[in-house]
Parts: sequence; structure tokens; C-alpha cells
Amino acid sequence: MDRQDDQGDDSHVDIDADGVDRDAEAVTPALTVAFARGVNPGKWARIWNERRPDDELRLVRVDLDEQREVLRSGAADVALVRVPIDTEGLNTIALFEELPVVVFAKGAALGEHDEVETAALAEEQLIMAPLVLGWADQADALGFAEPATPLTSDPEAAIELAASEVGIVVVPQSVARLHQRKDVEYRPIVDLPPVPVLLAWRRDREDEALEEFIGIVRGRTANSSRRSAPAETPATPPPPPSGKRRKAPKAGSTPGTAAGTSRGAQLAARKAKQEALARERRKKRKGR
Repeated sequence: MDRQDDQGDDSHVDIDADGVDRDAEAVTPALTVAFARGVNPGKWARIWNERRPDDELRLVRVDLDEQREVLRSGAADVALVRVPIDTEGLNTIALFEELPVVVFAKGAALGEHDEVETAALAEEQLIMAPLVLGWADQADALGFAEPATPLTSDPEAAIELAASEVGIVVVPQSVARLHQRKDVEYRPIVDLPPVPVLLAWRRDREDEALEEFIGIVRGRTANSSRRSAPAETPATPPPPPSGKRRKAPKAGSTPGTAAGTSRGAQLAARKAKQEALARERRKKRKGR
């Protein structure tokens, strides 16, 4: 699985604050794609629009606790989800991994290094529950005290509070980039595992539009799409035999030539004739 620390992409999809693509809301979509906060579906939406300009694609942003529910309820046909998620009853494809980072006020001591470890965060105030893997295990191992009640569950609001030096926020890097501000910084947390991002859909859901989108995400070209795969063309059979049988060469002959008339035999006969003539001339000279 690739690591995608930076999801920069020229494609841009306008999403309202509630995560709904308003341009598609008035039309029944061919496919609804949910995506976790910070994950950018723009490049795949652009390819979809190029291949299927008449089929609407609806994009809906969801938070961590909504990822499975939108698939279970049918509110979304497929989702770009962030681990952890209960994958029972789901098909999944691993796409990439994100770095866990800590977001803090600009100028704070945490910014003195290019990367940090969880031990350096022990004295900091957590503004919201970390949205990364392995935090609870690390906190237990380092003997962190139980965190105070989170001030918010909204990453954007939490980062705004971090800018006011209220505390820190631990999120995947794409979330930090999504809500980047001039008055905050972030650093990678090196002793936490990366956060996988998956493509997920229900196992009982199969249709041509879903297969098309899965193919786009997996990098299949339009010509290699399952729905447009050309039928195999049978190989051209070899021509039948003419019915005429070639005669076997006579003994002493070379295949492809008349009997006894190979190039080597002709040269040998000519040389023997020349030598016989030369002997006759020598005999005549001696007899004179």
C-alpha cells in the first residue's frame, strides 16, 4: 500500500459545509460517493465526468463515526474511508496511508523539531479525541493521565482552538492540511502508525456504475474497463494442405535439386574433367 502524505491534486470539487455536492442534488445520481474528511476525491470525480458526462456523481463528506452507516443505510454506494472502520459485510481496497500529525499554535515549543514523539505531548491539553491509530496504546504505555473531556469533536473547530493556544490536535495529515491556518503548525508523530485509507462498498451491492468507479480508482483506463472489454477474436487457422504430395528425393541427391546435380557435385565433375584434360595435354607434349 502506498503512503500518500500529500494529496495535492489540480482537480477541485466544491463541497458545502455539510459535505454535499449541491450541483448534483437536484438530479438523481448514477452513483453516490462518500469520503472521509480530508480525503480528496477530486481526481477520480474528474475522470468519471470525462468518461460519463451524462451520469451524475454525488459526493458526500462524512466524519469517522458516519463512515459505515452511510454504506449500511444505502445513503452512499461506495466510500473513501479512513481506518478504523468495521469492515464486516464490506469489500475494501487499500489505497494509501496518511501520516499522523500534531497541530499546535505557531511559535510553540513543539515546532522546534521537524518531527515529534508521543512522549513530547504528555503535558499538552488534547482539544479533541485523536483521529489516529495507536494513540490509546501509546498513552497507556507512557502513563498518560486520562484526558480531560474533549472541548469539541469537530476538527476544524479544534484547530481553531489550537491556534488560540488552548491545546493540541492529533489528526491525519490530510485533515491538518484541509483546515490549515497561518497561525498554526503541525509536525509528524513518528512513533504512531500510519492511517490507512480504503475504498469500501457493501458486498451485496453490484452494478455497472459501481464497477466503473472502482475501476477508475484502481487506475483502469477506459479501454480496459470491464464493461467495455472487447470480445476475444479467434486466431486465424493455418491454410489447409494443397493435396499434392512432394516426391521424395532420389538417393544421392540433395533436397530441392535434381538427382546428382547439386552445386557441389557440379563443381567436382568440372574439376575432374579439367584435370583429365590437363593429363592428356602433358602426355601429348611428352610424345613429341
